[in-house]
Amino acid sequence: MWLANRPNVTPGRARAWYTHIMAEAVKRQLRRFTGKVSAAAAERTTEALMLEHFKRIQTTLSALVQSHRTANLSDAEEFVRVLIEYEQVHIVTRSENYAAMRAKGDYEAAGISLVPWESLPAQRQNELWRSMLRGKVANAHEYSPHAEA
Repeated sequence: MWLANRPNVTPGRARAWYTHIMAEAVKRQLRRFTGKVSAAAAERTTEALMLEHFKRIQTTLSALVQSHRTANLSDAEEFVRVLIEYEQVHIVTRSENYAAMRAKGDYEAAGISLVPWESLPAQRQNELWRSMLRGKVANAHEYSPHAEA
């Protein structure tokens, strides 16, 4: 909120401080994979894959900053609670990520279907773990092909 109260700093810019700057430093402690992969991403594809914040973290944090600013609040506990709740991701293709944004997170409207991690062949799990989860999400160890059963 300190940043949001500076001149010429919109709620979106204040939110971007977390989502585009600080998230890189804390993602391994906060960001969690849900265990869901889009059907398209589950297939071997040449399209880039992304970790998609299906709960709409950017719009949610911008709205929270705006509501705090309007109410003249500075509730760090609420910000942290929302941050932890919304730092959840699915694995999707780049085009699905943009479709989800356009559909405001409505996966059905975006044409995205999800499949559980457990339904993927072991080789695909290993590929996705190495490229999408290892070093990028706090709970990567839960999906590691090298984890003890």
